[in-house]
Parts: sequence; C-alpha cells; structure tokens
Amino acid sequence: MQRLNISINTYNRPTVCSKCGGLMIFAGVGEYHCEECKHVDYDDYGKVRLYIESHRGATAAQIEEAIGVEQKAIRQMIRESRLEISAESRSFLKCDICGQPVRSGRYCPKCEAQYHKELEEEERERRAKLLGKGIGMDKEIGEKGSKRFQRTDRHL
Repeated sequence: MQRLNISINTYNRPTVCSKCGGLMIFAGVGEYHCEECKHVDYDDYGKVRLYIESHRGATAAQIEEAIGVEQKAIRQMIRESRLEISAESRSFLKCDICGQPVRSGRYCPKCEAQYHKELEEEERERRAKLLGKGIGMDKEIGEKGSKRFQRTDRHL
C-alpha cells in the first residue's frame, strides 16, 4: 500500500484585517474575525462552503468563476474530506487504490479500512520489536562487543 505525503494547506488564510489592519483570529470553519474592528473574513474553504450553502449543486467551475477559488483548491478540499460531491452529480473522484468512484476523500470505504488495518499492523510490529528493550535501547551504539569506555592511566 502506498504512503501518503500529507501537507497542510492554509487556503489563503486572512491574517491581517482588510478594513483596519488588525490581526485576524480563527473562529472556525474557515471564518476569521478581526480582534480590533470585529470585521469577518473567510479563507478559501470558508468562501467555498458559504457559496455551496446558497448554491447547492454548483460545479467547481461555477464556484471558481463566482468567488475566484481555483478548481485545484476545491478538488484538494474534496480529497481532504472537507467537501463532498453531491449524490445528484454525474462527476466523482476515483479511489487512489482500486479506482472505484468516491464522493469525498482519497479512498473508498473498503480500501480506507484496509489502509488503516495495515497501518495498525505496522505499528504492532514496530512495538513488538521494541518490547523488552529499555529506554534508548532501540538503537545500536558502536560495534557489537566493543568496549564502551577505555581506561587511560596517565601519570603526570
């Protein structure tokens, strides 16, 4: 099974208030409030979420045209399971492993369960190897059988 390279996407998070220059504080689900003037602004996820709530069934192209968030970012939000393709839609994503259609995320339910089962098994194997070893004893230091300390008898 392939490993995922997970990175964090900030989706154009507002950090400075566009009205007064104050600091924007995260309020949840893509929403930010200015600590000075209380102005509300949204990151790309918040903008897409608000647009979808009032325009159900909108396509990624329609969303991009209306609010300016790139389709690539929208697809990434779907892959991260932050958004879901509606059941009425003819479009879908494919499972990264088996190719079955999925509406959200990277894997179909069957492959996701198998992926997590394999991760758990790898962790069990790693822990079994460490069982019985003390703190810091999981790494070999020096050559096997070599002296760790040497006595130096120097007379001044």
